Amino acid sequence: MRVLLVFVCLTATLASAEVILPGKCPQFVPKTDFDVTQYLGTWREILRFDTRYENGQRCNYAEYTDNGDGTVGVHNAGYDADGTYTEIFGYVEPSDIPGALLLHLDGVPFVGDYNVLDTDYVTYAAVFSCGDVLELGHVEQAWVLARDSHLSQEDLEAALDAFTRWGIDTDQFTKTDQENCVFA
Repeated sequence: MRVLLVFVCLTATLASAEVILPGKCPQFVPKTDFDVTQYLGTWREILRFDTRYENGQRCNYAEYTDNGDGTVGVHNAGYDADGTYTEIFGYVEPSDIPGALLLHLDGVPFVGDYNVLDTDYVTYAAVFSCGDVLELGHVEQAWVLARDSHLSQEDLEAALDAFTRWGIDTDQFTKTDQENCVFA
């Protein structure tokens, strides 16, 4: 049974990942004074590491709301390459580490990690997720988020610095198209 569970988890990880990188996940510390209340609201995706589930998507955004029970509601949405509006709901709960949240998405059979490396709460956020894949290596996901559809060069550099200080390769980022985004 344990072998089956490991196989299912490995398959799920590989199916959603673009690249398995050598070695273990980089050592990092999320934002130690993270305040989830200030983080609530809408964030637009400015940059992301490529993943199959976001391939070709544009106008991506995330809304975080207080569920009133210690968890935060998550609503991720955007447009697929063919123009279809797509969305997923879930929630995050705090962990024992400030800035490290546990992500539960509807229909996803495992809990993901959501690490806020840095944010100023009003313009940018740097978010990172990493999972070791047995002895094969690791899979990284990362996002630069903004309260608006663009970031100043200064805020973009501050967000990218949150990754480079931990040795996370920012060359993996691709820009998310946020032009002409209209939501009803």
